[in-house]
Amino acid sequence: MDGRNLVLKWSYHHFRVLSLVVGILVASTSMAESLILGIHPYRPHAELIEMFSPLAQYLTQETGQTVEVRVGESYESHFKAILQGKVDFAFLGPAIYVKLTRENEVPHLLARLEINGRPTFTGRIISREGSGVETLEDLRHTHFAFGSLSSTMSHLVPRQMLYEAGIDVTDFAGHQFYSNHNNVALAILAGDADAGAVKEAVYEKYRPLGIVSIATTPEISEHLFIAPIGTDPAKVVRLRHHLLSLTAENPITRQVLGPIKRTATALVKVESDDYLELRKILAALRDRGVIE
Repeated sequence: MDGRNLVLKWSYHHFRVLSLVVGILVASTSMAESLILGIHPYRPHAELIEMFSPLAQYLTQETGQTVEVRVGESYESHFKAILQGKVDFAFLGPAIYVKLTRENEVPHLLARLEINGRPTFTGRIISREGSGVETLEDLRHTHFAFGSLSSTMSHLVPRQMLYEAGIDVTDFAGHQFYSNHNNVALAILAGDADAGAVKEAVYEKYRPLGIVSIATTPEISEHLFIAPIGTDPAKVVRLRHHLLSLTAENPITRQVLGPIKRTATALVKVESDDYLELRKILAALRDRGVIE
C-alpha cells in the first residue's frame, strides 16, 4: 500500500471515530436538554398523553428542546416528583398547588388555564338519571363515589360543600374513592354508586349517557403550570413566555390547548392569591380532620 492510500485509510478511520464520538455527544446533549412535563393522573394515562402531546410538540418547536409528557402513577407520586425536581415543569390541580405552598416554598408560577374566557372552574355532584337522587338531601343513605383523596373537584371542594349543606360522609350508606373522575362517572352508570363528584368536563362527557347534575360547586381558580423550586431562572422565564404566548388571539392556541380542554381559550398569568378561596376550603377540611 503506497503512502497516499495509507494516509487516506488513516484519515477515513479517524473520521469515522470522530463521527461516532460527535454522534454520541449530540445524542447525550439532546437527552440532557429534553424537558419533562409532569401531569397528575386525573384521567387515564393514555388519554392524558394524547391530550398533552400537542402542547409538548408546540413547546418542543418553540424551545428547541424535546418536551416529554410524563403522567404520575398517583397524585402523591406527582407531588413527590415536583418536590424532588424529577420534572422540569408540571401541570397540576389547584389543591396540589395549595398543598405545595403550605408545606414548602412557593414554586415558580408559569401560567393557568382560561376556559371560555374565565380562569376559574366548577365541579358537579352527579347521579344517574332515574335513580331518584335529585337533591343533596337525597344523598342521605346512598353510596357515594369520590375521586382521588387529593382531587380538587372530585373530593375536596365537594366534600366541604356537602358538609356545609348538612351532609357528611357518616350520612352515606357507604362511600368509596376512585382513581380518577372518569371512574367516578362509570361507577355511577354501572350502579356501583348512587352519586359522586366530578369536574365539569367529565360531567359533560358522560351526560349523554344518563348522568345528571344535582349541584354545582363554588368557582375555584383553574389548573396551572409551575416549575419546581430551584429551577434555573432562565428556564422559568423561557417556559413562562412560551406558555403565555398561547393567547386568545393566537391562531394556534385552540389547536394546542383544545385537546387538554375543549373550551380552553388561553393560558393567562397566575398569582398565588388566585387560590385564596381554595385555601379557605382546605383549611376548613383540616380543621375537621378530613385532611392533614
